Amino acid sequence: MGPPPDRHPDSSRSDTPAAAGDGWKHFVRLLTYLLPYRWQLLVGLACLLLSIPAQLFHPLVWKFIVDDVIIGEKHNMLLPALGVMIAVHLTGTGLSVLRTYMLGVVGHRFVCDLRNELYDRVQNHSLRFFHDRRSGDIASRVMGDVETLQHIALNGVDEIISNFLQFICVAVILVWLKWQVGLLTLIPMAAVGGLVWFFNSRMRKIFRRLRDRVGELHGKLQENLLGILVIKAFGGEQHEQQIIEKHSAEYLREGISSIRARTVYHSGVRTVGFFSSVIMVGVGAWYVIQQQFTIGGLVAYRGYWWQLFSPVTSLARTNEMIQRALASASRIFEILDEPVEIEESPDAKEFSAVEGHIKCENLSFGYSEKVAALVDVNLDIPIGNKIGVVGPSGAGKSTLLSMLLRFYDPQNGRILLDGIDVRDATKSSLRQQFAIVTQEPYLFNDTVKNNIIYGTFEAGEHEIEEAATLANAHEFIAALPNQYESIVGERGVKLSGGQKQRLCIARAFLANPHILLLDEATAAVEPESEAIIQAALERLMEGRTTVIVSHRLSMVRDCDQIAVIEDGRVSEQGTHNELMDADEWYARMYRMQMEGEVYVENG
Repeated sequence: MGPPPDRHPDSSRSDTPAAAGDGWKHFVRLLTYLLPYRWQLLVGLACLLLSIPAQLFHPLVWKFIVDDVIIGEKHNMLLPALGVMIAVHLTGTGLSVLRTYMLGVVGHRFVCDLRNELYDRVQNHSLRFFHDRRSGDIASRVMGDVETLQHIALNGVDEIISNFLQFICVAVILVWLKWQVGLLTLIPMAAVGGLVWFFNSRMRKIFRRLRDRVGELHGKLQENLLGILVIKAFGGEQHEQQIIEKHSAEYLREGISSIRARTVYHSGVRTVGFFSSVIMVGVGAWYVIQQQFTIGGLVAYRGYWWQLFSPVTSLARTNEMIQRALASASRIFEILDEPVEIEESPDAKEFSAVEGHIKCENLSFGYSEKVAALVDVNLDIPIGNKIGVVGPSGAGKSTLLSMLLRFYDPQNGRILLDGIDVRDATKSSLRQQFAIVTQEPYLFNDTVKNNIIYGTFEAGEHEIEEAATLANAHEFIAALPNQYESIVGERGVKLSGGQKQRLCIARAFLANPHILLLDEATAAVEPESEAIIQAALERLMEGRTTVIVSHRLSMVRDCDQIAVIEDGRVSEQGTHNELMDADEWYARMYRMQMEGEVYVENG
């Protein structure tokens, strides 16, 4: 049997890369990122234009030394000729150093700008964008693909211009020295164009598939590293090894295809150069024998041939670099060009003095056209009230919280906050009115202090400690080796589930929101921590509009109102006593949880 299939096929995988015409569009688009640095580029280009003649000057001096100093016996001109050659060389070297430095700085800034824009775009996408992609592949695009573009930004443009200009200048000099020899020397170079066409038509697709395979491999590795406890606990090491080997084999297959094409390409370029050299030496020598050309001219030709062929080979390498870069650019521009699902209106308002009145009117939403998550939901939550949202798993409870935070927009209906449609407000000012405590507390691999102040970055030491005390977290923090400066580890791995949740509650206290969202806040904590966390949450809910999603009906029993959501619809709504009297889903589940009764549905 072959390796097992990957559990989560990546929707970003592409086996049909962009058409070849898109490569030119991507290249031009990349150049637009250099426009802010056009003055540095112009200075670098000026240095380039001045340095090329200096680099091409030496063979003419060789010709002068052979034909005039040696054969013509102008021996007194030897030292001046060497002095001129040294002076020109030093001038050219100085200009090249300045050019390399300036273009290098521009290249790094270009990459920094592009990576910042890409990450900003990623952050602005809705949650659907992240649910449809692997985080490892996104990270591969932000880091690996941008890193690939850095090489073309640092070296590619400079090499293309300098090598092209050098080739043109050398070609003109060769024709000027002896046009018959020059033209015959240049004719084989036309074959390079055919090789470039062959290479580009194949390699851009191969390089795109290579980058996609790298993204898949990164995604799987990141998933396994985060799930290493489950892998070890269930003995899944061999299973995961087979999946990694499958991804590696796909990457290897594409890599071998690229090596095959590159070998043909570069070997062809070298062969063209060899025949060009043979033609130049043979025809040049024949003209010398016929006394129609000088020995010094043939020496100069030999010197210039290296400066003619060197740009060709360099452009061949640069062309390969460009194809790699364009493959990465296509992956980057896929992210930049994907429409942002949650857009702000141009005249979006800033929420300022929010009181906390929430109203959902005929709210409908679906993650796909076939499956509705919420259907005609109507809720009215007065200022300072607590509402419990309960129902079966997958009924749409957490979706409702995501829509309050405007992680998604409704297909129908609207959500009002203090009478204002949340779509008419800026996303940042809307979310500043909320704090959320989720079932799975998330902590950054940072200090306890920095995890508490996340979102309220200017908080002082006293405020941080007060928030931790209210969250019943100060006592265990004080017992840590470095107290508030202790590192919690990746995803808070150095803390227990209850300790992590209390830090998240302290974060919510410090944010001091008008509206509090609790999504199964005590579901994943150890029993001995539940009472401590419950007490902290009771303090946190005081005076705040609160929406509590919970499977534990004891968490919502004392709420001002309780809404039961089944299949995306509000099937029951009222106080605890009213719902118990109705004797529907809520009453049955409450008796099962609180009184141990077993309910079996008919049929």
